[in-house]
Amino acid sequence: MKNNQLMIYGAYGYAGELMVREAVAQGLCPIIGGRDAEKLKPIATELSLECRAFGVRNTGSNLQDISVLLNCAGPFSATAEPLARACLAQQIHYLDITGEIDIFRKCHALDEEARQQNVLILPGAGTDIVPTDCLAAMLKEKLPAATRIDLALSFGTNPSIGTVNTMIESFGKGGLIREGGMLKVVSNAFQMRKIPFQNKPQWAMTIPWGDVFTSGISTGVPDGAVYMAMPRMSIYMIRLTNPVKGILNTQFGQKITKRLAGWLMKKGPDAKALEAGRGQFWGEAEAPDGEKLEMTMSTPNVYALTATVGIRIAQYCLDYTGPGGYYTPSMLLGSRFIESIPGIEVHVLNQRLRKI
Repeated sequence: MKNNQLMIYGAYGYAGELMVREAVAQGLCPIIGGRDAEKLKPIATELSLECRAFGVRNTGSNLQDISVLLNCAGPFSATAEPLARACLAQQIHYLDITGEIDIFRKCHALDEEARQQNVLILPGAGTDIVPTDCLAAMLKEKLPAATRIDLALSFGTNPSIGTVNTMIESFGKGGLIREGGMLKVVSNAFQMRKIPFQNKPQWAMTIPWGDVFTSGISTGVPDGAVYMAMPRMSIYMIRLTNPVKGILNTQFGQKITKRLAGWLMKKGPDAKALEAGRGQFWGEAEAPDGEKLEMTMSTPNVYALTATVGIRIAQYCLDYTGPGGYYTPSMLLGSRFIESIPGIEVHVLNQRLRKI
């Protein structure tokens, strides 16, 4: 690796700006990057940071002195793969904060090349997937015989427009669960159940997010699903999209739906929302003999948490000297990494276990 230098790309987006401010608060002096020079200048000037404007497919010499790249520029379907490949070519550790399952699969396919180049490839260095990944790993450690792990999440605040766009993209493709170690396509909101989150029980539906894939990679557990809390009526409405998935999956359908979502929503949660809403996570492991283990996790606001864990992981990677390859957060930092973050509460709901 080269200089001990971090670049945060997509620094003027909602999550990107949170990440930059957290990095500075932690004593780092990142170089900030993005496609639009005019949008970079205000935050660069305010925080006295170097900025570089370039496109993801034309990185040129902009990465030559960088040792860790943290990509916050969505949609990650357009930015993750070209930036990850640019990092491999220049032996730079690659991180991003995606929740898009296709990105995890594509990055996982780069594992062998990353090992050869001694480069870390770690998508999902934010709230999706750090809490669920660590929770799944803890469940597997406590119930080694588990063959199924289900996970669930609740934002605790309104989602950002980037998160909503990720959801819209998924509706056109249908749902996903993990079965027999493989991803299986199912209908939108395929299953619904009431989840006993720490703060209160909430209805939730299955979603095709990255956690479905990554929890299988991290634990080796073949079966599982991921749920997201939603009002019960909203779940029924989402199920109504199943007959029109073909339209939603077209460029026109995506454009219209995202434009409507953008009109209905603000840029993201306001400062008060960041202070108030706590993220809620749940996991359940099940073994073939019927043994089960349930755990819950309560976290600070999910967008604030993304900034905290993202910068913690970036700092770790700046000093990393181990082998390269594809990693999830729990694979790189251990299942207990999430418990090192201030404000995290983890509880075991069901302890009907054999002695290990």
